[in-house]
Amino acid sequence: MPESANSPTWSELRGQLQQGLLTAEAAVHLSLERIAALESLNAFITVDAEGALKAARELDALRAAAEYKNAKTGALFGLPVAIKDLADVKGLPTTAASRVLHDAPAAVADAECVRRLRRAGAIIIGKTNLHEFAYGGSGAISAYGAVRNPRDMERVCGGSSSGSAAAVAAGMCFAALGTDTAGSIRLPAACCGVVGFKPTYGVVPVAGIMPLAWSYDHAGPLASTVQDAAAVFAVLSGQDQDWTPPQGLRCGVARQYFCDDLAPEVAAGFERALDAARNLGWELHEIELAHDEDRKASNAESWAFHAPWVAERSELYDPGTLPRIVNGRKVTVEQYVEARRALELFRETHRDGVPGVDVVLSPTSPILPPTLESFATPEARRQELVMLRNTRPFNVLGWPTVSLPTSAMTGVQVSARWDRDWLALSAARSLEQALGKKF
Repeated sequence: MPESANSPTWSELRGQLQQGLLTAEAAVHLSLERIAALESLNAFITVDAEGALKAARELDALRAAAEYKNAKTGALFGLPVAIKDLADVKGLPTTAASRVLHDAPAAVADAECVRRLRRAGAIIIGKTNLHEFAYGGSGAISAYGAVRNPRDMERVCGGSSSGSAAAVAAGMCFAALGTDTAGSIRLPAACCGVVGFKPTYGVVPVAGIMPLAWSYDHAGPLASTVQDAAAVFAVLSGQDQDWTPPQGLRCGVARQYFCDDLAPEVAAGFERALDAARNLGWELHEIELAHDEDRKASNAESWAFHAPWVAERSELYDPGTLPRIVNGRKVTVEQYVEARRALELFRETHRDGVPGVDVVLSPTSPILPPTLESFATPEARRQELVMLRNTRPFNVLGWPTVSLPTSAMTGVQVSARWDRDWLALSAARSLEQALGKKF
């Protein structure tokens, strides 16, 4: 269901926009047409056609008057970008896909990420559906209905940035903003066959984005290619692009824990990625990567944020979401302080990565995206935890991690140590090119 082979990709259209061969208004019309044609995917909660067209016409007028001269601020000129409905967009409500916020007023200001995207010339096309309050890995729980996977309409998209991944995979927009607390950018990216990038913790501002757990929350892009995701990341982070060729990389292969009980399709995709890495001349070394599964800090932070709403309108939460949030009430202050201190020490200890290794490869999700039907069973939560098993460790570490497709619904993660975002992206781009897109 993604863009047909005969239609131009958003990567190609970006070049036309930069060269003045395509107007921003025309790009927005293409995006809106695609969204309307694929409404059955349920990727969007709000489509801001009027606002997007107005912004596009203003950009076109500025360019016609030769007033749009700064190439850096125009890096995303005229490109439609979708925003996960967890981030504030001025003039639109932030619903978090929950009935709890069905009466939410329009935001009075953009989240900092959104402000930076607009400043670079991006057009905000609308707000995407998600797993309610980002508290799940399927995208099956939403007050606006489940998001359907463009690769297989009977399967989940992964979560919680489910609508963002579906919108990119279906060619509805150039890129989408997602958030990632335990894998919510990378998991849906893998499930939908697109690229998702979780930057180093704290590099991309989360001001104006509704939190899930402050100590683990990240924001980042989903896009069709590593190059496109990197263009958005450069804008979000304020960093210059740095494509230093990753020659002779020492690559850690995280098999222990990360490769336990892989679905055959996932295992095959991971082996293809390792073969591609060898063909690039990378040194492969089997490693053991530390991981910490304690959830006291994240549970307590989620409860602290939601406690007022739970007291006032608990009946409006989905029955699958409320118990997870309330679970954090059991964490004592002493336990929370101890957990936060342990997290800081863990990150500091592993800040420099694995000795003798530049990047780490691991499967993104151990399994294929389950069916929507299976998420109506008591096994749903167990499946979500399995799906998120390989992504969460990098939220704990805070390392930059890219998920790129190894098939239409499987992915490989490329991770680098703290603050080496461009190394992770450069390595991922090389691996992407070596793998080729054969689906």
